[in-house]
Amino acid sequence: MTITDWIALYRESAYCFPCRDGRWHRFTLTDEAGPLPQPFADIVARRSSLTIITAWNPMSEERPLSANECANAQLRNDLEEAGVEFDQAYGSSLPGVSPGWREDGFILFGLSQEQAMEWGERVQQRSLVWMDSEQIGLLFCEGTGFVSCGLREIPPNEH
Repeated sequence: MTITDWIALYRESAYCFPCRDGRWHRFTLTDEAGPLPQPFADIVARRSSLTIITAWNPMSEERPLSANECANAQLRNDLEEAGVEFDQAYGSSLPGVSPGWREDGFILFGLSQEQAMEWGERVQQRSLVWMDSEQIGLLFCEGTGFVSCGLREIPPNEH
């Protein structure tokens, strides 16, 4: 796959993390950069930046569920040991896409792009979702760097 194919694939995915009230923020990336919708802008204002990461399927090579769960447990332990503030998160197929898929992961708070990339490299991920008050996009852990995107919220009834 070319880098363009990976960007398209990541833009055709849903990303989810919990709100303070128990509901979930759900979004997808778009090809038009723009300002963050208000709920996301508010979170970034409080947290400085958001990074979505998983330890599942390193370098996009599918692995058994048990191996993925083990890798995420190790990532959780490493994040706790490093004192990185985080919560649960996941990436998944968009509503109506078949076959459906889901990869559990984490949302990390307050990391620079460089720090986020270090965590991505550590768990051998091709790309992470990263946002701050200025930009949102895909942070490729090898070579490409940051690719700006836009963000579209996915309403609860769509997921």
